[in-house]
Amino acid sequence: MNLLLHIRSWRARAFASMRLHLVRRGYNAIPLRNCVIRHGLSAHPIRDILRLLSVASVLAACVTTEPPSPTAASPAVRPETPPSAYVSMLRSQGVAVDIPARGKFVLVNIPSFELVALQDGVPVLRSRVVVGKPAAATPEMLSSMFAVQFNPSWTPTPSMVRNEGLHYMPPGPQNPLGTMMFTLDNDEFIYLHDTNEKALFTRGQRALSHGCVRVEQARSLAAWSLGVSEQEIDSMISQGKTYSVPLPEVIPVSLVYFTRFPDEHGQTVSHPDIYNNRAVGESAGLKVAASRRPP
Repeated sequence: MNLLLHIRSWRARAFASMRLHLVRRGYNAIPLRNCVIRHGLSAHPIRDILRLLSVASVLAACVTTEPPSPTAASPAVRPETPPSAYVSMLRSQGVAVDIPARGKFVLVNIPSFELVALQDGVPVLRSRVVVGKPAAATPEMLSSMFAVQFNPSWTPTPSMVRNEGLHYMPPGPQNPLGTMMFTLDNDEFIYLHDTNEKALFTRGQRALSHGCVRVEQARSLAAWSLGVSEQEIDSMISQGKTYSVPLPEVIPVSLVYFTRFPDEHGQTVSHPDIYNNRAVGESAGLKVAASRRPP
């Protein structure tokens, strides 16, 4: 009996020492101890204890001495940014355009002959534009602006050469693209650009181009798109050569068709349906536009 009590006492001290050793190394020894205690002392206590100590030694050797690293916290879900007052106003007036709450965005409404540049959903630039004439309608599309080309040359399509007698234009004052072109990512050869015919912007009806969009405030749009001053834009143009400057960030560009569109004061203005019910003939119009390379 004394021997058995001595063994039990020694076993308790051994488990206490083993548990302390494992805990210091970052291993939870409680399950192992509870397993033995739950099943009691066997007929061969010394042998079983030696086996347990051997297992404990192996486990302790496998456990890293570094403290366990804290569980990485899941990134906090950022609440969705509410639309700006301007975007909310557009939606309330039936202008359903998906304008991001953050970043730059360019909106061109074809019937109102207007471009609106937005930063974080707020208009920062408005410009008159010239759009495609009914025979060469500017298509509705969502594209991306990725570069500004300075002093571009212009090559008319074969149909322009054949039907209108147009020919290749090198950079210069006679070039219909003016001093810069805003390159868009689309397969319909539609882009925004400057023009050498500034007087066209004084007209009320400005459906006059071969499909592309001529921008009156091209210089300001280029400065805003590139994140530089207008004086820096002038320096880029003054180099005289044809070259492209990529934008710091790609800017979504949406060409839309709303005959009712708010002006700069938020008042809804009705505009002529220059393409004669474009909503009905949209598919045909897109196919026609895709076959052209307009300026």
